[in-house]
Amino acid sequence: MNLDPQIHRRLTAAGGFAELSLFQEAVQELEELPDNLKEIPVVLATWLEVYQLWQKWSEASSVALRLAEIEPEDSNWPVALAYATRRSRGLVFAREVLLEASEKFPDCAAIQFNLACYAAQLMHLDEARQHLHQAIQLDKEFATLAKTDPDLQPIRTEVEQDYDDP
Repeated sequence: MNLDPQIHRRLTAAGGFAELSLFQEAVQELEELPDNLKEIPVVLATWLEVYQLWQKWSEASSVALRLAEIEPEDSNWPVALAYATRRSRGLVFAREVLLEASEKFPDCAAIQFNLACYAAQLMHLDEARQHLHQAIQLDKEFATLAKTDPDLQPIRTEVEQDYDDP
């Protein structure tokens, strides 16, 4: 969808304001958009970005859920929903979001990696190892990330040994 330059400017401004922690200004930019554009994915994605940066996790969950409804084939939205759910409702609920998403997107490395993180934090270490291995099989970049992600601390020694650079 080609956006009017003025609309594009507002979305860019909203994102910029949010990055500067000027959340009221970001909201103002988004609220001034025409009503007929407020439910399009690019606008909702900007709202999601604002709420994430603002750490308004309940609102971020609602927007991510709406995006997942509008664009059900985009695996980014369940990941965003799980991220916000983790912070608003806890790891157990976030894990459920991703387990459901992993059935729909079995080849999404980001989902597998986040499942590994959540399992490690819940001390389901065998499950964490399994999901991490699958994530790295799907995308080798996750081997590097696994070495520094604090959620994987319970299996850090194994990660460093198993995925050491040659």
